[in-house]
Amino acid sequence: MFAVMGGISVAGSAVTYPFVEGATIYDLLSIILSGLTASFLIVGIPAYYWNRKSSLTPRRRILKWMAMSSIIITAVFLIVLILSTIYAPDLIQLDENYSTGDLFLIGLVLSIPLFVVFLIVCMAAFLVAFGVIGVMSALERMIVPWALKQISRLSEVEKPSLVDRAIRWMFDIPSVLETRTLSLHPAKPRTWISRSDLRAPVLWQLLFGFVLGIYISFNPFMSDRSPTALLGLFSLLTSASVLFPFMILPWFLFRRLGAGIKGQAKQFTLYSGIRSRVFQSYFAVGTILILFRLSLQEIAVAFETYFVGFAAFMIVLSGSSFLSTFVYFNYFENGLAEDVTDDLRETEVEVVDSS
Repeated sequence: MFAVMGGISVAGSAVTYPFVEGATIYDLLSIILSGLTASFLIVGIPAYYWNRKSSLTPRRRILKWMAMSSIIITAVFLIVLILSTIYAPDLIQLDENYSTGDLFLIGLVLSIPLFVVFLIVCMAAFLVAFGVIGVMSALERMIVPWALKQISRLSEVEKPSLVDRAIRWMFDIPSVLETRTLSLHPAKPRTWISRSDLRAPVLWQLLFGFVLGIYISFNPFMSDRSPTALLGLFSLLTSASVLFPFMILPWFLFRRLGAGIKGQAKQFTLYSGIRSRVFQSYFAVGTILILFRLSLQEIAVAFETYFVGFAAFMIVLSGSSFLSTFVYFNYFENGLAEDVTDDLRETEVEVVDSS
């Protein structure tokens, strides 16, 4: 279903793009990402219906969190609006001169419709997260068992194929390890969600977004770093944040499965290790320094725009990463780990059940 919806959104974007006057490649990407988000929202409805009973957190508590979040967002929005009207009238111009009491009364009247709007937004974001994690989990059910089977056979392959090399590189598996000793030690099913469970996945997504934001905004090939270009880039990054769980959350299934290869079975040369580590660090640090030096002067000219765009991107990313991580651990991880383990029981991969 998602493949159909995503294909329609991408095809529709490609067809309408040439007819939009003054459209750029960033506009095309934004349209595609908006279409994908809408696809995730639609897919999230049946995904929630099918997985709602597997929740580790009571439904009432989740609704309570949404209501509290909506109240907080509404309050912050109204406070900022009132303060801007009082202290920055150039930003918000009213037709009549209102007193402070009138402004507070207007804010009170607006509070209920704003609360309803933000509550609907929270629910829509929740369904989008369900769509994202649902699609990601479906892909993991197909890919993870296959990948683990491939890993267990790497030591037997005399002439590794491009796929074998890619898998060894992806998991950074040293050639000194005997991959036939790959085994799973799956943890017991999770019964509740703690803050420590969410901390690492959320922080990794924020770190990934932080570095990506710096890299793209500093890269002279991405834009001319004018205020308009910077806002466009961060708007694009904000739209793309819905895809970040695909890059980070799949790692944690391997931790849940306890997938590992037994210790050293061949000689490991220190030369190979230090050569790999030094060159990786050298090129990474060198690239960052060059980009920083090239862009520092021009970014400084539009620092205020840069700061606002970057801050908005990180705030949205914080909310989306937390929501996606919660949905993954609360609804999907137990079933996903069980399905992958069952799929590997009759294979060469050893599965050691937890006692």
